[in-house]
Amino acid sequence: MKIFAFILLPMILAGCVGSPVHSTLKYESVQSTIKHNNADLLSLKIGMTKDDVRKLMGNPEQSEGYEWGSVWLYRTAMTSGIYGTADSDFTPVVFDQNDKLEGWGRDFFTERVRRYELEIKK
Repeated sequence: MKIFAFILLPMILAGCVGSPVHSTLKYESVQSTIKHNNADLLSLKIGMTKDDVRKLMGNPEQSEGYEWGSVWLYRTAMTSGIYGTADSDFTPVVFDQNDKLEGWGRDFFTERVRRYELEIKK
């Protein structure tokens, strides 16, 4: 009987992955992450190191590297669903080549990319 329970229980739990219970737990987890990320963004300060930002905000959900620095992306909205990856769902946190925080937000990131492209054209 124990062997049957040992085999059956994992199969039942695995069947819950696509269930409404799993979706609700994932939704609540993502909403909690969004709430914390938005609150933590208010504590960022220009010049912080990547380690400082990681201690405050945790690891980013995504990251990107550029010749002029790097960008960490934190989920701050959920417009495209739980598993969505719309740019508007993430707030970029922008670091320079020395891994110092330059700024954050979609507008700041877009302006940083534009400035770099203008420097290249000169």
